[in-house]
Amino acid sequence: MAEDMGTWPPEQATVLLEVLSEAGLKPDAKRTREGVSVTVPDEQSDEAHRQLVANMDRIASAARQPKGQGNRSRRPREVKGADNPQPKDPQQMASERLQRIARPLGLILIALLLFATVGRINPVIAFVVLGVLIYIIGKRAQQQGGQGGSGPGPIR
Repeated sequence: MAEDMGTWPPEQATVLLEVLSEAGLKPDAKRTREGVSVTVPDEQSDEAHRQLVANMDRIASAARQPKGQGNRSRRPREVKGADNPQPKDPQQMASERLQRIARPLGLILIALLLFATVGRINPVIAFVVLGVLIYIIGKRAQQQGGQGGSGPGPIR
């Protein structure tokens, strides 16, 4: 049977395993959602508890070390709906800008194609169509600007 030494945060469990190994004990560790569960064989439990008490300051100091000192550093994950103060990467920002201007750019392209085809037949109709499209694009931009954010406006 194995004696449970408790569940520890990873930093402290690492130091605890080092302390127990240095004392000649054979600890076993398993990662769980709560942390790292440390066990030792029953016949070594008394010595393991003595080592734990004797090295408590060393184990506790592992919890106070700043996070970035390990071999790997982690980036915090973004939480949906939260204000994330970290700036987004430039490629993602460029992609969002392109998505915002895609519809107006498409409308302008269609208007120019219509102007080129209809303009040859009747330039007055081409100018009217171009004016209507510019009016629609301007109205949509005003509606989006009034909402206080970017993204598509309400569908009407």
